[in-house]
Amino acid sequence: MTDSPRVSVVVAAYQPGDGFSRVMDSLDAQTLPQDEFELIVVDDGSKDDTFERLSAIAATRSNMRVERIENSGWPSRPRNVGTDLARAPYVFYMDHDDRLFPDALRRLVEFAAETGADAVSPKEAETRSVWWGTQPFRHGNIANAIPAGDIHALMPMMPHKLYRREFLVEHGIRFPEGKRQLWEDIFFNVQAWRHAKVVSVLADTPVYLWVLTESNNSSTYGPGGMEFWNRLDVLFDFIDRTFDGEAFARAHEDELVHQWQARAIKRYSKLAGTATLERAMRTLPRAQAVQARYVPPELDHRLGMVTRAHSELTRAGEVELLGRLWQLDDKLAARFTASHVRWEDGVLHADVVARWVDRDRKPVRVLQRDGRLVRDLPADIAAALSPEALDVTDALDTFELRVAVHSRSEHITWDQPVEGAVTAWEQLEPGVLTPVSRGHVVVDPQRAAGGHPLPPSRWELTGMVHWSDIGRSQGLRVKVKAMPALLAGRPAVAYTNKAGTLAIDLVGEARNLVAEGGIPSGQTAGTAASFVVPLPKVRAWAETRIQGGVRFESKAGESHVVDAAVVAEGGSVRLEGGGAVPPGRYRLAFRLPDGVDRITRWSAHVNGRGRLTLRDTALRPSRSKLREAIADARRLAGRARRYLRRR
Repeated sequence: MTDSPRVSVVVAAYQPGDGFSRVMDSLDAQTLPQDEFELIVVDDGSKDDTFERLSAIAATRSNMRVERIENSGWPSRPRNVGTDLARAPYVFYMDHDDRLFPDALRRLVEFAAETGADAVSPKEAETRSVWWGTQPFRHGNIANAIPAGDIHALMPMMPHKLYRREFLVEHGIRFPEGKRQLWEDIFFNVQAWRHAKVVSVLADTPVYLWVLTESNNSSTYGPGGMEFWNRLDVLFDFIDRTFDGEAFARAHEDELVHQWQARAIKRYSKLAGTATLERAMRTLPRAQAVQARYVPPELDHRLGMVTRAHSELTRAGEVELLGRLWQLDDKLAARFTASHVRWEDGVLHADVVARWVDRDRKPVRVLQRDGRLVRDLPADIAAALSPEALDVTDALDTFELRVAVHSRSEHITWDQPVEGAVTAWEQLEPGVLTPVSRGHVVVDPQRAAGGHPLPPSRWELTGMVHWSDIGRSQGLRVKVKAMPALLAGRPAVAYTNKAGTLAIDLVGEARNLVAEGGIPSGQTAGTAASFVVPLPKVRAWAETRIQGGVRFESKAGESHVVDAAVVAEGGSVRLEGGGAVPPGRYRLAFRLPDGVDRITRWSAHVNGRGRLTLRDTALRPSRSKLREAIADARRLAGRARRYLRRR
């Protein structure tokens, strides 16, 4: 084993199958040298050949240790055993089928050393959601969140964080052991907040990717069964007892309200809206009992617009009304549009508008009554709610417009600056208003990733608008022609993707500089041995050169690659290069320094003297389209002849 590891990575494993390869591949790719961290994998009594496979992997790595324990039924005990075995100053917990981003461990241990952290909550992502877990990281790194007193700095309360090992040992912080210990990570992090002097938030570096699969434990229980409510009773009681005294009054109230909103009433309302009334009624007393003890009416003012209404109906036992209201609220959506999209000094600008719509895709209606604004709900539901639960007069302060860039390949999301964001009530008809949020988003690809350049990828621009306790997201819908640019020596093309939303291609996979550069079709560019092709549509703000190549491919499959470069100089951009290419007709692809070909849709003709002529194949219809057009013309001509005969 490594002599002096800086961090111990602890993995609880139980029959991970092929998913464990994600763990190992991501650890092998870490920028932190392998001899500066140790990997401790604790097999929780897997019934298959997991232990043998893990042992075989460990035999090839000097920094990996594998232990086997009797099956405990949950990841808690394997994590505790791994913590006891850890030799490094810091412990980081991974699940057995997730992955780390490449710079995760190096940045974590250096950041923890800088801040003196007892715990570090790092930027995390998951594979099925664009916006999951982004809220705590949108304002950048936080050296110590304890003085501000906001326990939400530990959100999302997953186990995938860095902890100082001696801190855990000193305060006896352990994962609760036993079969099916639901929300064991919340118990662990509540203890950490209770005892920590320094909790840091690392926002400028992506650390962890939670890979959602059908075997995730969190998908195996729900509010329709008593197990859910039994464990919820234990969780609320634990929070109540752990955050005792005046010093933890805020954390006590914040966490109880959060768990009620995000875990209890959110899931029970969904149950009421999707299950039979009989099934929802069976667990109503359990929901009411938790509510009465921990979220009494005195805390209703802390609840959001949706949660308050759902909570009041739950307290009153109006399960049928609750189910119908959940169905209405669940269908609330936001529609985002972008306009005035443009590059300015290497930065992408766009105006953004977000509008709320209901299940019929019509604008959400807010009614003016007696000088106040109230939600437009069915009469029987509105009659069962308090005036405070219906009133949204002062709701403008609860709106928040956000825009981010998201990479589908890397599953990472970065918030971008939204300037001049404002929400206003706009009139639909006399006495009926709707909320509309507007702002101006600024995306600087050189700083958009937490102050760092965006990695090469395709980045989609997506919007999120919060209204009190609900948030809705969508891509920024727009229709624009591709806008190529050179940014500090990097290619970038802003365009409308296949989904009809705004995106930026930094790798040339969907759009590239040459294809979108505006080469005039029929352009004679010199010879294949030495050509210069203007790219009039490419914007550039500094002199730069991107070295690459151009591949000439014939119909017979023969390829000829010649050196080429995109050059910005003297206020214009051009493609220049040359090499040996035999006479013939070719399809062209531009090759960036990464060696990947980007099809340009251009064709080339090299004549016997080597002269090179370029043509845009998009301007020439294919043979199948020509046949379709001819057939359409013949059908129209036949109809015209029949019409004339009848006359």
